Amino acid sequence: MAEGWPKTYDIQNSPTDPSLGSHTLSLEGPILYIDASDFRLEDHSTYYGLAPNKAVGLKYHGGNMICDKVIKEGEKVVALECHLDISGDRPKPKTYISWVPLEGCVHAEVRVYNDLFSVAEPTDLWEEELNPTSEIVYKDAKLDASVREVVQGGEAVDRWTSNLALQFERIGYFVVDYESHGYDPTTNTGLLVFNRTVSLKEEVFKKELTPAELAAIEARREQSKKDKANKEARMKLDPLSLFKEGEEYKGKYSKYNEETGVPTHAANGEPLSKSAMKKLEKDRKKFLNQKAKWEKANK
Repeated sequence: MAEGWPKTYDIQNSPTDPSLGSHTLSLEGPILYIDASDFRLEDHSTYYGLAPNKAVGLKYHGGNMICDKVIKEGEKVVALECHLDISGDRPKPKTYISWVPLEGCVHAEVRVYNDLFSVAEPTDLWEEELNPTSEIVYKDAKLDASVREVVQGGEAVDRWTSNLALQFERIGYFVVDYESHGYDPTTNTGLLVFNRTVSLKEEVFKKELTPAELAAIEARREQSKKDKANKEARMKLDPLSLFKEGEEYKGKYSKYNEETGVPTHAANGEPLSKSAMKKLEKDRKKFLNQKAKWEKANK
């Protein structure tokens, strides 16, 4: 990008509360950072962000930024070559995107936390419903230099007290993580970590679900009910009958120890080896522990 700088902008810390003061943002040179989500290789009528040969407004600056060239490393987009249109008759853009300058930006680790589960109502199959993107870590995020003002002079952040929350535009509210104690704001070195506490985006489960999504949720609920019923039936087994009536053992054995119920002979009448009986004894003890916990929880 090669026009429209250097410039400095005075920006309110809160768009709705001037009493919270302001900070400056300077565009000193031709290189700046934008959010990766503000660019797509393929444009669409419903997408207002930046795309090849498309113009968007540059927030605070006011000019239109047009993408001329996409630079890749393999399949990954690593840079864009753009130019600024600051002419008086430039078209009004559909959106303005945020940015931070190369000069003076703060390098930090940003942790974005989302819903723990991928469904609104987790079932007994909750392990399969965990959200794989419940935590997204950006190891080398670029932040507005004004965040230095809220870092405590390089001192350790007390994990037991509430820290000042910052709103990162369009992303949410963040606090400084206590692991940031090595950060030195005077030299912009060391580890600076921010954790998201509240999202600004609409909760994913407020959207209307498709018939397929509703059917999948109902199927998980039904499976959860079946699993719960099967577990209840298993826990009600007499320990002496475990290897006779347990689904995974039925039909495999012909003789059993009268005191423990552990099988001694296979279905064909052949005696079991000592190692096989030792393993079955472990299964019996495991079942007894599970049964005791289940009975305690269901008193």
